[in-house]
Amino acid sequence: MKASRSALLGDICEFRYGRSLPANQRLPGNVTVFGSNGPVGRHSESLLQGPAIVVGRKGSLGEIHFSERALWPIDTTYYIDETATECDLRWLYYLLKHLPLTSLNKSAAIPGLNREDAYRLSVLVPPLDEQRRIAAILDKADALRRQRKRAIEQIDRITQSTFFELFGHTSDEVLQWGNPVALADLADIGSGITKGRKLNGQKTREVPYMAVVNVQDRRLDLSTIKMIEASEEEISRYRLADGDLLLTEGGDPDKLGRGTLWAGELPEAIHQNHIFRVRVRSDSLLPLFLNWLVSSPYGKRYFLNVAKQTTGIASINKTQLSQFPTIVPPIEVQQRFVDVANAVAAETKHLLSSSNSIDFLFSSLQHRAFSGQL
Repeated sequence: MKASRSALLGDICEFRYGRSLPANQRLPGNVTVFGSNGPVGRHSESLLQGPAIVVGRKGSLGEIHFSERALWPIDTTYYIDETATECDLRWLYYLLKHLPLTSLNKSAAIPGLNREDAYRLSVLVPPLDEQRRIAAILDKADALRRQRKRAIEQIDRITQSTFFELFGHTSDEVLQWGNPVALADLADIGSGITKGRKLNGQKTREVPYMAVVNVQDRRLDLSTIKMIEASEEEISRYRLADGDLLLTEGGDPDKLGRGTLWAGELPEAIHQNHIFRVRVRSDSLLPLFLNWLVSSPYGKRYFLNVAKQTTGIASINKTQLSQFPTIVPPIEVQQRFVDVANAVAAETKHLLSSSNSIDFLFSSLQHRAFSGQL
């Protein structure tokens, strides 16, 4: 059995330039057009027949994509097909994903990947039959990752379809539940702590706070938690409690209505002024139902109509949120929805845990494969 050999990346493949194809020059067809971050459209003609690897050159530099079929990689990309390497393409695809290509940017303006920099990376190249064996193993592991991701996406749709089935999809359907009530009549609404405010010598201590980046669409992202100095009075005023609905004040127009419930994820936390805290005080309204109502097409339509919009950025203020026209279906119908949503959330959590294990397995296999241990 032949041993693996050390080589430079430029010795085993060639990064070829894609070709410009502006959107207004694309004709209806089934050929996928690839940009640096993946598919960006379709065209009637191909630049090359698949299979091929596409490497991000400008913008999303170093992003790696694979196409089995005919494709058109545009001029923000490089590509590698079977005429540009003697290696197994699937093995090379995984190798490129493993290499630190995204860290090779030298541009202060638009990020860009110089292929000469990539060519200088040192790699371990096994014989062709070993490449195929490694690629087959990684293909199977990658397929498991994709299946689990699809399962998570599918199960998440159960909650959305249940919401539409119970409460309606269009505004007319939603409003059949009766005259809406201003949200401020059902909940206390408040903004959060302001960074850079004057403390005037007050005694403070550090406390975690939720920023816009933490509040995603019906989920919290706690991968980065920031701290802020706050007085005891401020901590008491802005402290989050179980069941608080956190809503962002704006950003991209499609992000209006983005929010999630706080469930005591941290022992103590407050929220910044770009996050609204909605604390339901009425027994006729369940917080989880409100979360989905606000982020539904009905809710998003309201926020888009009242939001202040400038150059692709949209924002709402406390008054507009306070006036949100809230429908109040019978509590038993809301509870039926909440029961389904909680069951789906529990299954999703299980799937995510399993997915993380599969991701770890794939990363471990990838590391072993390209260090000569697989």
